[in-house]
Amino acid sequence: MKKNEKTGLLVPLLFAVYLLLLIWIILFKLEFSISVLKTSRSINLIPFYYENEIGMGFHLKEVLENAVIFIPLGIYLCMLKHDFSVKVKFIFILMTSLILEISQYILAVGRTDVTDLITNTCGGMAGVGLYWLSVKAFHNKKRLDFIITVLAAVATIVVIGLLAILLIVN
Repeated sequence: MKKNEKTGLLVPLLFAVYLLLLIWIILFKLEFSISVLKTSRSINLIPFYYENEIGMGFHLKEVLENAVIFIPLGIYLCMLKHDFSVKVKFIFILMTSLILEISQYILAVGRTDVTDLITNTCGGMAGVGLYWLSVKAFHNKKRLDFIITVLAAVATIVVIGLLAILLIVN
């Protein structure tokens, strides 16, 4: 098997692992047991409105975390479906976030929030932009895809290793 064939098979696998981790983070709040999740349903349809003012630092941190966690979605989408238009990528990212937000409400495992929808989508589109800029800088999409795949594989192994340690400790 050639190098490109190996990475071609690895990218969808890494993407699947990323999606599983994304679901676990958003819906299950990094918990190993569903029974410890607090069940509540609430919806916030006012962008960047927080009824319990904890502090601007907390809200800024949450917004940034939501954006950062969706950056890989945009990058993977570009690697897997480079022929999709930016509009189609935007709709895919938006719908992924919307499905996760609605799932939180249905499962009563968090707050369904339009702010999350906005920041998640912005993060995913930032990933699309970062990928596009990287292609322009590297002038070689295949080489860039290989580098991203290697970095994603290493990051995935590290994250899974850390999660295994947390599971053993708990």
